[in-house]
Amino acid sequence: MSDASFLMPGIPMSDGTLPTVKQQLGEVGGSPALITDLKADEWHYDERLLFYTAVQNIEHNMPRVRFTMRELSRLDMIVVDGHLALVGEEFAEDMKGWALVQVVGERCSPQTIVTRCTLYEQYTTEEAIQTAVKSYGGLTEKL
Repeated sequence: MSDASFLMPGIPMSDGTLPTVKQQLGEVGGSPALITDLKADEWHYDERLLFYTAVQNIEHNMPRVRFTMRELSRLDMIVVDGHLALVGEEFAEDMKGWALVQVVGERCSPQTIVTRCTLYEQYTTEEAIQTAVKSYGGLTEKL
């Protein structure tokens, strides 16, 4: 399992000096959505929106996360209560995660992944932790 990777909430995708774009999974008009706090009427002329998707797969009996990125336009988004959102069935998937990074000039927003994925939780039980400890030869005493 040393080569495994897990999709979980809070995985850092960018680190920058712009304000964090608050993002949450929810619904818009009954459809799954990624809802942001980006105001529809506030736009920077040199703004770019980088949309990261993380996908959790099982490869050779081991969990692996793969990332893709594509640039979006504000026209790709809809306005909900004055804020921008992405709507689509993919946001209901529990083996995917997303982060929308705002880039203005040379600066970007610090963003982390939002996801519905819970696969990682099975590896955080007390039993899983004890198995990991044993695989490393057990605990050692502090000196």
